[in-house]
Amino acid sequence: MTKQSGGSVSSARRSLALSFYTFLSRILGLVRDHFMAVSFGTGMVASAFSVAYRLPNMFRNLLAEGTLSQSFMPIFSEYEKMGVMEARVMAGTVLSFLFLCLSLFVALFWFFAAGFLPALVGGSPEYGNLVVELSLVLFFLIMTASLSSIFMSISNSHHNYFVPSLSPIILNFSYLIVFIFVFPFYHEIRDKVFLLAYGIVTGGVVQLLVQGWYVYQNGFGPIFRLNLKHPAIRKIFKLMLPAALGGSFYQIGLLVDIFLANYIQNQNPGLGAVVSLDYAQRLVQLPTGIIGVALATTILPSLLKDLREGREENVPKEIADVLSFAFFLTLPASIGLAVLGETVLDSIYFGGRWDHLATITAFYPLVFYSFAIPFYSINKVLVSSYYAFSDTKTPLRIQLVSFFLSVVVSISLMYFLKHSAIALASALSAFVTSLFLLFYLKSHQVKIPFLTVWRRVIQMVPALFGLLVWLLISEWFGKPFLLNYLTNDWGLGFANGSRICLVVSILPAVMIYFVTASVTKIPESEIILGRFLRRFRKKS
Repeated sequence: MTKQSGGSVSSARRSLALSFYTFLSRILGLVRDHFMAVSFGTGMVASAFSVAYRLPNMFRNLLAEGTLSQSFMPIFSEYEKMGVMEARVMAGTVLSFLFLCLSLFVALFWFFAAGFLPALVGGSPEYGNLVVELSLVLFFLIMTASLSSIFMSISNSHHNYFVPSLSPIILNFSYLIVFIFVFPFYHEIRDKVFLLAYGIVTGGVVQLLVQGWYVYQNGFGPIFRLNLKHPAIRKIFKLMLPAALGGSFYQIGLLVDIFLANYIQNQNPGLGAVVSLDYAQRLVQLPTGIIGVALATTILPSLLKDLREGREENVPKEIADVLSFAFFLTLPASIGLAVLGETVLDSIYFGGRWDHLATITAFYPLVFYSFAIPFYSINKVLVSSYYAFSDTKTPLRIQLVSFFLSVVVSISLMYFLKHSAIALASALSAFVTSLFLLFYLKSHQVKIPFLTVWRRVIQMVPALFGLLVWLLISEWFGKPFLLNYLTNDWGLGFANGSRICLVVSILPAVMIYFVTASVTKIPESEIILGRFLRRFRKKS
């Protein structure tokens, strides 16, 4: 009888731990975004920072959270079978080569940025110059984030997730330190935005030092050698190139979204389209980052182990169970953001330079983005599954189709829906990507038991219905009365009143969802609640 590798429950439980660490990071991210909104609002400086940060962030998401790390991990796993020393030399060789490539890339960007960026972003010369100046500072982030991703992959390959999960927390703290301890001494908004940019870059350096220190402490530290003929260089970049192209279509799609939003904003002065889309995306990244990234990060090592040890029959069930788990967590998040979107925006961003108009401007894109939360998350899981088979070409082709679909839909509808068309196109593209990724898994003899997944999703309907009914009642009927009472009778500010309304809506909704899921015996609820219930029973 073959021994299970841990299977789906193992991946799900490990993803819960990683989700908790990611949750802490995302909460800090919400605090960061609150300070961003009240400090900069949706005006020219905020838009310039959003565009300037999007460029390195695009490469950070592409390399640090996906392509590079997931392409590196199977190769590192192969070399570990030869011995720890071989794996350390391979990792050091890849890091040395990566450092050389990134140095040249950053230098080229610094040389050409002033020539092409103003033409891409449009607007006034002052706006274009500000984008260039901020980009020259922030672009260094791709260096620290990409190198950190290799160290994080080494830790993740040994199922060590805690210290790698600290990377975004460190970056968020770099924001908060500037906001809390530096901003009070400065009053000019332009000075503040540059101080923030330098603070973020400093956080990126600290991030890299922490990840490197942890790997060396555990005895897996890379041995640096610039050997361009090392077979791992060719192998990893052969895997990485199509994956990078595929992932880049999504990231370039986000970049195109920003440039389209710039165009819409230039045509509609005062709309604040760039920053509104940016903040709506960040809210959607809360559940997708917590759930999708966590599941994708933990399923890849499990699938690699199953394939390495000859347990291919475990793979379809492993993927199916993780998909069901993703739906169990993302569907309520999708419903919650769609229904409570306005309250969420007011709770986090309202105040200072962020007003009611900014909330309404961001609300409609948020609703469209929220529809795609389940698909954003499962796409991360499915792409990781392809990477486990060293297949980076199929996701590339699928993401190419989705990229062009998104651009066509955005351009077709932006006259009618303005910047909301961009969010709708992104959601539609994510859905189409999911369908294709699921369909083409059969090329690897992976026959996912879709009927089982569908039945488990259907089993979630009573819990989802209960959650939806409560959210609608609390938002449509309860919120107006409660908010009026809190602001007029208690004298609370609008933002604090909105936060109390949000808590009153969310806490009962979460209880309704999990209690109903437990009563209807949904397996995913046992994974989450099982440990807590067992401990409670032991104490009682």
